[in-house]
Amino acid sequence: MRILPARSPIRRRVIVGGTLLAAIAVASATAGPAAVAAPLSPALTSGQAQQGSAGKGTPPGTVSWSVLPATANGPDLARNIFSYSVLKPGSTVTDHVMIVNRGKGGAVFSIYATDAVGTTPSGALLLLTAGKKPTDIGAWVTFPGGAKQLTTIIPGGKAIIETFTVHVPHLATPGAHTGGLVGAVSVPARNKAGVAVLENYRIAVPLELRVAGKLSAAVQVKSISTGFSVPLNPVGTGSATISYTVANTGNVRQSVTPALTVNGPFGQKSVIHSKKLPMILPGDSVRVTAAVPGLYPAGPMTAHVTATPGWPPKTIPIAKLAPIAAGSASLFAVPWALIGLILLLAALGVGYWYLRRWRRRTHNAEIAAAAAKASQDTERRLRGSKRAAVNGDSESAKSAVVNGDAGSAKPVTANGDSESAEPETDPGPAAAGASSGTKDSGGTAE
Repeated sequence: MRILPARSPIRRRVIVGGTLLAAIAVASATAGPAAVAAPLSPALTSGQAQQGSAGKGTPPGTVSWSVLPATANGPDLARNIFSYSVLKPGSTVTDHVMIVNRGKGGAVFSIYATDAVGTTPSGALLLLTAGKKPTDIGAWVTFPGGAKQLTTIIPGGKAIIETFTVHVPHLATPGAHTGGLVGAVSVPARNKAGVAVLENYRIAVPLELRVAGKLSAAVQVKSISTGFSVPLNPVGTGSATISYTVANTGNVRQSVTPALTVNGPFGQKSVIHSKKLPMILPGDSVRVTAAVPGLYPAGPMTAHVTATPGWPPKTIPIAKLAPIAAGSASLFAVPWALIGLILLLAALGVGYWYLRRWRRRTHNAEIAAAAAKASQDTERRLRGSKRAAVNGDSESAKSAVVNGDAGSAKPVTANGDSESAEPETDPGPAAAGASSGTKDSGGTAE
């Protein structure tokens, strides 16, 4: 290991490890975050960490550092990754890494290799977290003396150059193997409870190689899920949301250009060319979500996903390119806004019909009530007239009896015959004689 000024090479050894550094490493209470290394990063991979930012009582300051490929004498600005093309099982490669402390004060740095666990849609590498042990290319890297990790103090404004070796196992599987060479710094801080801890920050340079053997390139589209965003406008268009996974099922790195087509009723069709996926590692997959606008929610739709494979930058292509992968999924878009409008209009129409029916019934009921009342009034008047007539006849008869006008009454004889009573008139002589003759039955009239 060489220690150099940040800008000029000065050969001076720095003691690596030590009891104090081991105690500091053991006292670290927080594991470092997962490192991210961009494969197309600039030649200097740099980072910053703020000292004393997590608690009071520690002096504020900033640790700024860089990790980059190097030669035995200085930085190798012609490289931005550690790439070793094709190696046979059992091969060994020796290289150098440079750690630069750009801060004013000294800091504790750790140097080690780890495995990549995947990539982001932009092509950045995702590395194992600090506490996990590598099993692939990260386990193939050793430092002088066979150490898997070095821990050292680098003074402010100084840099070190460290030699490392990559040994490919005899049973290494053919194909691409990817990881990163990490430079981590431990920054003293205090947690929320006020306990002194070390916070770990990491930056890394990508580390990759291809093991010779049978190589295959293959990609697959799977796990397609769909959704639809219904517009508030009943006659407006919405957008379909399609999520899918592109998996690298071969053993070489792949780049993929996805395309998405959604077909719907009435000849609807929308095509989206998604952003290129720069790199997918063997055995890894990348999840992609895309929105497809301009679709009217009119029932069943079908989403078609195609993935056209390619080669990442600086990747040695193989003879047979992976075939285009495709996948499909269905979705059903319901025009809820239009259905809601129709239901609202239907409800208004039904309500209006019920209102008119209620008004008509109310009007008919009012007419019927008026007619019934009129009929009752008429019947009441008629009954009153009849009572008045009956009462009038009785009064007339009573008046006749009271006034002695009973000439119409016929007396009843002993024989039961009734004779009409006639009014008395002035009797003439004959009548008088007859009357006398009637009284004197024994004599003759004179």
